[in-house]
Order: sequence, then structure tokens, then C-alpha cells
Amino acid sequence: MSASPLGGGEVCFSEVNGETFNPETKQAEDRETNCGIGSWQPKCLQRGNNPKCLLFFLCMYGMILSFVVNGINNVNTTSMERRFNLSSARVGMVSSAYDISAAILGLGISYFGSGKNKAKWLAVAGLFMVLGSFVMSIPHFSTGFYEAGEKVIKLCLQDGNTTAVCKPEETYLSSYLYVFVLGQMLHGVGGTTIYTVGIALLDDSVSSSTTPLYIGILYGCSILGPGIGYIVGGQFLNFYVDFDRLDSAGLSITPDDPRWVGAWWIGFLVAAILNLTVALPLFLFGKELPSAKHVRETRISEAHGSEKSTISYIKTERSLKHFLGVVTKLLKNPCFVFLALSMLTEGAIIGGSATFLPKVIEMEFRVSASMAAIYTGIAVVPSAAAGQFLGGYITRRLKLDIRGTLRLCIIAMFASLFGCAILWIKCNSEEIAGVNVPYPVDNLTDDVTPVLTTECNKGCDCSTNIYEPVCDVDGMIYFSPCYAGCTVKTSSANFSGYTSCSCVNTKDSMFSGIEKNSVKSTVCRKSCSILYVFLCLLFILISFCFLPVASGDSVQLRCVDAEDKTFAQGLKLFIVRLLGTVPGPVIFGLYIIYYRYCSRICYIRSLYYIL
Repeated sequence: MSASPLGGGEVCFSEVNGETFNPETKQAEDRETNCGIGSWQPKCLQRGNNPKCLLFFLCMYGMILSFVVNGINNVNTTSMERRFNLSSARVGMVSSAYDISAAILGLGISYFGSGKNKAKWLAVAGLFMVLGSFVMSIPHFSTGFYEAGEKVIKLCLQDGNTTAVCKPEETYLSSYLYVFVLGQMLHGVGGTTIYTVGIALLDDSVSSSTTPLYIGILYGCSILGPGIGYIVGGQFLNFYVDFDRLDSAGLSITPDDPRWVGAWWIGFLVAAILNLTVALPLFLFGKELPSAKHVRETRISEAHGSEKSTISYIKTERSLKHFLGVVTKLLKNPCFVFLALSMLTEGAIIGGSATFLPKVIEMEFRVSASMAAIYTGIAVVPSAAAGQFLGGYITRRLKLDIRGTLRLCIIAMFASLFGCAILWIKCNSEEIAGVNVPYPVDNLTDDVTPVLTTECNKGCDCSTNIYEPVCDVDGMIYFSPCYAGCTVKTSSANFSGYTSCSCVNTKDSMFSGIEKNSVKSTVCRKSCSILYVFLCLLFILISFCFLPVASGDSVQLRCVDAEDKTFAQGLKLFIVRLLGTVPGPVIFGLYIIYYRYCSRICYIRSLYYIL
């Protein structure tokens, strides 16, 4: 290496391997990639200026995002319904607001975030997340005290059902629905940015063989978020909603009371603080990581329809014409289209299973709603995280190219296709009086269809809107105390239930001093041991279903031009959210209720990977 001396303001040039370099240009490039703010770029910060440190912050970002959106928000649903007089249908708008916001805004964010400064985009999106979580907590501080009202007990009285004094309706409270929707839309900004700009930033910073592993780790951490949110959010709900403004020690209700409203707002404030701690460090990253230049110079383009060559950074003028041109180019790319369709069906399955799987476990395996949620979390969360990580690890370990990665996806999908047969595992149907078996007091033949309202309860004016299963000493289940014909609620040291039930006909009494024709509302359902076999098989099935996700994303990043990969992520998520995760629960529910054709969805998804 030779150098010319400096003199009179001249610039010193260096020659390496026949190529001439300008040291000032090299210093300018270093300033763009160094960690810091402006000219403040201390050496201590450069120790974290690497892909592993970036991955750590993105994992925390993704975990906190799913913690608040899919964990805290979901566990607070019932409390928000009671506190703000909202119906379940209207509360469903809150969850939908996130998907709609992420889908629509994701197109613009991924299009304009395709260049450099991706870390800054993520940092700003993190601040939107902070704002969204704070907005979600505002209704607590802008409303008065919660009034619980009186508990309603529906019993059978021949002269009409009892009426209870309920809490007064505060119609203005329902207007806070739009505040929650706004908060979720702000969360959508953060959600779409990490899975578009964040994924592209990781891919820019590591080799093609390492990308699947990094994506798998990121997705795996994101899946852990809802589980943590359910656990932490559930603990917060044990605190009374207004504990910060009054002494809750003298309350007459407990968390077991159906009128109880827990401190739903704490989780959102915690999420806002956590989001802030992650967003601020992301501002310190440069326009790109130091490793990005080497990755560009050594990576060979594998985009569909292009010749294999090294990748270079191209700055493109953004316009509507260019936007439509990129969309057209991507939709003409068969590899991208079929991968997007594959992820679409996956989104439908994930959205549907998240909604209905706890209900299926509750109804098919005779467990309580709370235990069904716990079993679902135990089976789904770790298996999904393991599948994401395993898919990325296998791709990295075997150094698979696009064809090899697609073969891995096909194998995993065929395994999940056959694994869908576990959805036919179930316990024998329960016998519910008036639903599938006649009431014990009725003398009906086997060929007569049972009905809920019969001679023993026809004067009770019962309603099917209240499902409160009770059972007698023989194990017979009744739809509710009203349909059992019960007129008295009894509580003692040994017994808590209902007596004087005209539809019950038992030979023995439950406890000494309690009349024979009585029912209880606890431990009615008989356990089913096959549940544990189902959960083990479900764990394996979910692992195979999630195994191709990170690998499929890495293929999608390779099969499009380098300057389009960020927008390709946004367009793919737009398709997946709008046609998959939003209508998925409806489609999945119809399949579960009527046909249970999950295997068909898995089969279609496998075909997309093969094509």
C-alpha cells in the first residue's frame, strides 16, 4: 500500500489491490453506520452496533407488541365490556382495528421505508406504540368510579322471574369504544413496521443463510408475548379497577363475583413504559449496520426472472407511478404470489384457532373456560415458538437455498396435513336434560326429541341467553337452575346450589339436610383423560404448522429484487391480514361447527408450497 503526502489542503488517497480509496469517503461511510446521535458517536456504543444486538432489541419490540395487542388486550375484554357497557360485537371492533390499521398503513410504511434509516423507522413506530398504549389507558383516568350494582340470579318462579336492581346505565361510557379503536390503530403502526421494515433490516445485515435463523428467533419471541400478557394481565385483574382512587379493602365483592372489574388499565401503562425503553435505543443505530455493505457485496441475487449477480443499493424516486409499477411486478412474480397465498391460509388458521381452539377444548373435553385457556396456552405458545426457531435453525444449519427451503416447507406442511386428523379426537357427548336426553321427570320414549321447555318448567319463563349448567347427584346436567325448575338458592358449609327443583328426580340427597331434588353448579362436568393425548399431539401439530414460517419469509426476501423486498413484506402482510386473519375466525368457525375440514385448509396450503 502506498500513500501520497498531504500538503496545502490536499486529500490523501490510498491504493489497495489496484483500487483507489478516499479516506474522507471512508470516514463519511463510518459516520453513517456508527451508533450515536449526530457527531456524538462514542466508542462504547459501537460494541452494540452489530446484528445480534439489533436482533435483541427487535425481539423485545416484537414481544412487547404481542404482549399488549394479543395478550393484555384480549385478557381485558370482559372487564372492558362491563366497565364501559360494551357488547361483545363492539369490543370485537377493537381487535379488528389493529389488523385493519396494520394492513392499510403497512403498504405505505413498507414502500417509503425501503431505503436506509430503517432503524429510525422502527424507533418512530415504537413511539407510536407508546402513544397507542397510553391512549388505551386514558378512559380509566377520565371516568368516575365504577358502580357494581346488584347480582342477578335467574330462578324459576311461577308468578314471574325475580328482578334485581342493576347498575344504572351510563350511555356516554360506550363512546370510549372509539378511544380503544384509536389506540389499537396506533399499535397497528408499530406492528406493521417491525414485520416489514424490521425483517428487511435484519436481512440487510446478515448473510442469506443466517436470515431464516434470525427471523425464526424474532417470530419465536413474538409468540411468547401473548402468553406473558395473559399471565401478567390476569394478575392485574385481581386488583380492583379503582384501587388507585379508593380503599378496596372494604369492598363487598371479590374477583369471583361476576360484577367484578379488575385493573385492566395497568397492563397498557406497563406496555407503554416497556415500549419506550426499546424505542429510544433504536434511535442510536445508523442508516444501516456496518455489516450491510459486506452483505450486499457478497450476496448473489436470486430474484425471479433476473440473472444471478451481486446486489447493489439503488436509490429510487418514490411516486404513485413507481408504486403501481412495483405492485404489478410483484403480482407477476409467481414465487411471491404463491408464498403470499400460503401465508394467507396460515393466517386464517392462526386467527381461527386463536379464537375457537379454547372453546373446542372446553366443549369437547369437558373443562372450564379458564382451564381451556390455560391448556391452549401450554400447548400452542411453546410449540409455535419452537417451530419458528426450528425452521430457521434447520435452514441455517443445512445452508439451504431457495429450492431446498421450499422442500423443507413442503415436508412440514404434509406433516401438518396428516396431523390435522387429531381434530377428530373428542370425548363422548355429555347428557344435558332437554337437549339430547329427556328430563328425569318426563316419561318419554326414545324416539321423541327432547325439548328444553317441558311440563316441569313451562311456567318458569326461562331464557337460553343465560347458560349456567348445574347437575344433580346422579350427574345429570341441566341448562340452568331455571330450566331445572329450581325456586330456592341455598348456601351452607357443605352445600352451595339450588333446591326445590321440579325437573329433578333423584333417589339420594347430595348432603345431609339437603332435599333430594337439588342441583349444584360446581364440578358438574366429568373429566376426560383423552385430553392429555390430544394436547401432546396438538403440540407436535402446531410445531409443524409454524416450522415453515421463518423459512418461507426468507424465500420471499430472496425471490424479489433487493430494493423491493421491504415493500414485498408489506404487500404480503396486506393480503394475509385482509384475506386471512380478519375473515379467518369466521371461516374457521364454520368449519369447526359444521364440517371440521381443517385438513382441507392444510392441503391447500401444501399445494401452494409445491407450486
